[in-house]
Amino acid sequence: MATDDSTTNFVPSGFQLVERLGVGTLFVVARVADAQGRELICKRAAHPRFAGALERERDLLTILCGAAVPELVAAGFDMRGGFLVETRARGVPLRELMTEGQACPIASTWIALAKASAHALATLHAFRDGKGPLGFVHGDISPDNLFFEPPATVTFIDFSSASYRDRPDPPHVDDRGTAPYAAPELLRQETRATPECDTYALAATLLAGAVGLPIVRATTEAARLYEAASQGVLWTRIDERADLPLDLRSALSEALQHERARRLVSSGELAARLGQLSSPDPHRHE
Repeated sequence: MATDDSTTNFVPSGFQLVERLGVGTLFVVARVADAQGRELICKRAAHPRFAGALERERDLLTILCGAAVPELVAAGFDMRGGFLVETRARGVPLRELMTEGQACPIASTWIALAKASAHALATLHAFRDGKGPLGFVHGDISPDNLFFEPPATVTFIDFSSASYRDRPDPPHVDDRGTAPYAAPELLRQETRATPECDTYALAATLLAGAVGLPIVRATTEAARLYEAASQGVLWTRIDERADLPLDLRSALSEALQHERARRLVSSGELAARLGQLSSPDPHRHE
């Protein structure tokens, strides 16, 4: 991320700046604190043309009410423009559990993460409100966008690629997720992101968490994109983790098949194959 050097006050009234985290593709992001000292995340559009993406995230967080996503704290407009304040995701991103590209060393940690994240994604995909099915698609699941707090709390962040019933098109119509985690058909731009693409991306993310990076042979960004799009990830690497139950390894392997027709594509089925959760309600923020 680049540094936001604007002289206009970033922090909305009632909050204090803790740390500017940088400028992403769509949002300027900072850690802020409220009057009680609770640390939160504040986002603003990086450019006025991205104001709709900020509204999209606000609306999604409002509908989902903290179910495996951050909770909306405040949203509005001030002299700088639109802002959104949300809770910080509990735990740490999977990327931090993969220190220096290494795998999660403890089998029980990976198993808890795999089960909780699959159930969380299935819950989001099946979410309904008074209007009916929400049709939620994250669109960019990766080790940076999946947070985990033991024993079973999972939070997905970053909805800059998300779509849902009321906003069926992603902010960027040519968005294809993050290689090598995105589904091959999405990387080839044969489809927009779907729930099935989310399932693949989660499985690829869990593979990286289990065996460490890389999960493709290529070493450059362009080559990784080509390999992931044309061949998929190195799903056979999951068998390097003989300490993981065979049925869980098999479920992950099936979710990562390059040909969609041979793939386990439902997040609900993946969750069922990975097994029951140890926590009765791991997705709520307290």
